[in-house]
Amino acid sequence: MEHLADLVDLYEYRVEDLALGRTPKGGKRALLQLRAFLIQARLPGPLAKRFRQADARFRALRQSLNPSPPLETPPLDLLPPALENLEEPTPTEKPSPLRAMALKVWRLLAEREVKARAKDLLTGRREELRLIHAFLGNYLEYREKETFKRDFNLSRFHPTQPIPSLSDSLMDLEDPKVAEALVTEFLETALHLPQDLPLPPEETRTYIRRFLNRILEWEEAYGLPAKRDLLPLKKALEEAKNLGASALEIARLEERLRKEAQEERRRELLLEEERRRFRVAAEKVLALLNLLPTPQGEAPWPRVPEPGQGEENLLTLPLRPGRIPLGPLVLTLSQVEGTWHLGLGGEDHVLEDTLVIPWEDLEVLAVREGELLHLRLEARSGLKLYELLAEGRMLALLLNPSQDHVYLRLLRALSARLKGEFSPQAFGPELAGKYRQAPWEALQDFARKVLELALKRLGGADPTPLLQEVGQALGQEQEALVLAEALREYLGRRPPTRETLGGEVHLLSIGAEPLALKVGQTVLSLRPRNAPSQDPQEDVIYVGQAGEVPQRLKDLLVYRLPEGMVILAREGRRLAYLVMENP
Repeated sequence: MEHLADLVDLYEYRVEDLALGRTPKGGKRALLQLRAFLIQARLPGPLAKRFRQADARFRALRQSLNPSPPLETPPLDLLPPALENLEEPTPTEKPSPLRAMALKVWRLLAEREVKARAKDLLTGRREELRLIHAFLGNYLEYREKETFKRDFNLSRFHPTQPIPSLSDSLMDLEDPKVAEALVTEFLETALHLPQDLPLPPEETRTYIRRFLNRILEWEEAYGLPAKRDLLPLKKALEEAKNLGASALEIARLEERLRKEAQEERRRELLLEEERRRFRVAAEKVLALLNLLPTPQGEAPWPRVPEPGQGEENLLTLPLRPGRIPLGPLVLTLSQVEGTWHLGLGGEDHVLEDTLVIPWEDLEVLAVREGELLHLRLEARSGLKLYELLAEGRMLALLLNPSQDHVYLRLLRALSARLKGEFSPQAFGPELAGKYRQAPWEALQDFARKVLELALKRLGGADPTPLLQEVGQALGQEQEALVLAEALREYLGRRPPTRETLGGEVHLLSIGAEPLALKVGQTVLSLRPRNAPSQDPQEDVIYVGQAGEVPQRLKDLLVYRLPEGMVILAREGRRLAYLVMENP
């Protein structure tokens, strides 16, 4: 409250400066930003009244620049100098080509996650999809009204389109394509919200939450019968008694009133239940906003390197015919009768804005913006390579030997706490002695089992409260918070992408010949060895360096080096790896 009062005071002072012909402190842009913030803030009554008075004065000062309709225009030299060139903040400039390509890449990657999320919404009564449909209908309708642009608190918004029923003939909520289209349109609407409103991107979630709440507060949103008015019946019964009506007539009115009251109570209970279920659905709908790129959501912006500064699996280049090496693949770029084509494996594909070319267990993502082309090599969405790399990042933290394997001890303590058998003495530093004596491969297998068991017992809940309790008991509060953040990120980034893995992902094909990986000053050797059955799925791969015993790579291996840890993931003939530097 005091913070808002100070901001209203500051706004009044700056408007007073304008009236006296002085440039307000912080400049004109600071004044406009403060005004925009106060417009959307929930000011209590007295503060709201003061702000409206100051804002009316501000608008009157600005109106003197462009009176409507002007009978005569005052000379510019008679206007206060601080009002000259005072305009609303300029609209967002057109994004750079690299930013535009990053947005297109985000859309391609988001399609994968939308398909996975939409499947989860195709169960039960599909409250989330029905609520999204109601949001889109009401938002698009309200966006066309004059009050929309300045109604940040939605005080003038009145829903008109109810939540559709599960059996709505105009919707086929059992169709996965319909579910994907609804989620995609919801994300696109949220993405463009700051363009529809003078609203900071960080406020997107707050605005949509407010919009959904207004829909859920509307009783007619749920398709229930209209509220019964019992007052006429009560008056009729009272009048009948006063006029000395027969006992039969009075009994008939009392029975009718009782039934109507029962029906109204039944409707109220049903309304409460519907609201409860849809409020739970609203939280799931808001969770979809995490898929948006920062700062609106939690998805990092895809990396798009500058032209000529490509990486192994990422490349940005000008549109020119020729051969393009991309990881283990070689593509061809050609132009025929003004149309660009991207070729792979002897097949040409028309290159428009975006293009996805599947190749075995990989995908080539191509994005065009003007005369620039961005290419990136990704694992197919059905592969587990990225999931394995995400798990490997968690294992790298758990296997960190610093502070007597504090993270592995904390995770074991959390698992015991979830089971109800936590004793701080059982997870002290002396436990690390057993970890140091164990072979590396056995310790990694043990850490994977601990992680799997802890996540199973956690059940998707926020690990922070219990980890804080466990960390305090072990005297490792700061490390417990680090582990809690890592677990939240691991659980929340499903499915993971190249960007959420936090490092450069390398993709390789496994053949009959050994491979050499250079990590810093170290060269790792990957040597395939066929199993007796000659089944490619049972091939054994050993990873090592000169002078050391090689380690076996099954599906996941965390390999320690002086420079950091190499996380290697394998599925069939495809291998992915990334390097995590030492903190």
